[in-house]
Amino acid sequence: MRTCCQLVFMWILLTSCKTKNVSDNSLVALYKCPTEGSCSFEVLKDKALLVLEDEFKNSYYQLKSAKGRLVLKFEYSKNEDPQLADDSYSEIIFIEIDDNVNELKLTDELLTEAKVSFSRMCFCRGSTGLYNIRKGRLHIYKHLKGFQVTLNFEINEVPQVITSFTAYFEL
Repeated sequence: MRTCCQLVFMWILLTSCKTKNVSDNSLVALYKCPTEGSCSFEVLKDKALLVLEDEFKNSYYQLKSAKGRLVLKFEYSKNEDPQLADDSYSEIIFIEIDDNVNELKLTDELLTEAKVSFSRMCFCRGSTGLYNIRKGRLHIYKHLKGFQVTLNFEINEVPQVITSFTAYFEL
């Protein structure tokens, strides 16, 4: 009975969600993406997230090589209006974890342990940059042959479109 339920759940997940193949052909399913844009999910193996500041104290990120680490990257990009200049808008959520994690549950301030971060990029003066997420819930656990990651969060520093996402990935 349990196997049957798992198969039905996987079939529903696969038929109702957008899918994308990562470079190693692992299946990634996405949902909860706003209709006025597109979403993507990427698993960056052997990478770590560096948070840096420029001379104006604005935070930004860089990825560096780091054996045994994974960076999970969820990105939302709003559809652009070709009639408007500087209409691009995107949000990126980063999560950094060990590649041998079996389960991880973090809430609020503990999200910093996984460097859970939110990046907002747009032509909106004073409302762009990279921010640590300090209010929310992250749950990563083994599911079928891979992992499911679910994040629900809020950012107080800037407006946000994405407040949650769930994705399934295999390593």
